[in-house]
Amino acid sequence: MSDRKLRLFVAADIPPEARALISSSMEVLRERVEGSRWVDPKNLHLTLKFIGSYLEEGLPRLEKEILAVGERCAAFTAALGGCGAFPSRRRARVIWVGMCEGAEGAGAVARKLDARLEDAGVKREERPFRGHLTLARLKSPVDCASDLDELEARLRGLSDMVFDVDEIVLYSSILGPHGPTYVELQRAPLGGKPSEKG
Repeated sequence: MSDRKLRLFVAADIPPEARALISSSMEVLRERVEGSRWVDPKNLHLTLKFIGSYLEEGLPRLEKEILAVGERCAAFTAALGGCGAFPSRRRARVIWVGMCEGAEGAGAVARKLDARLEDAGVKREERPFRGHLTLARLKSPVDCASDLDELEARLRGLSDMVFDVDEIVLYSSILGPHGPTYVELQRAPLGGKPSEKG
């Protein structure tokens, strides 16, 4: 019996054109925001449920629950837009891009994942779901209000890149010296769409 643990999360992918615009917009701020660690653009995704450390031997049960969530949740249309920081623009620890369309659909999937995965031993979220893509994490709080205004201007047009979310993806996050590598473990169609993989 294996006691190996994996670092897991469930997410929705974003389209290449949105990824490209966000990536080029982030590039300008990389050097400017003090003590910031920016997400590799290929790792940008809409997190629906962070699972965290999970025993590998429990994966079959977990994957079964995620498939069940997919069968019970409708596909939805989404668009990204706007940016901000947690806990605030003037004391930023996390810089993010938000959702300007599809937040309700994403929230429904997140709540269903929260409920179903609790039965598979995953802790429930303590905070309400807020659909966003994390762009950067900061070592200590920074006032980056003016940088975020510039980022928002550079992201103009992002809200027009509407996309369908018709599946959710279980990823494993493998931490390395140059940041995490995400490995796809499972795709679960939303609304009963036939699965192409696995």
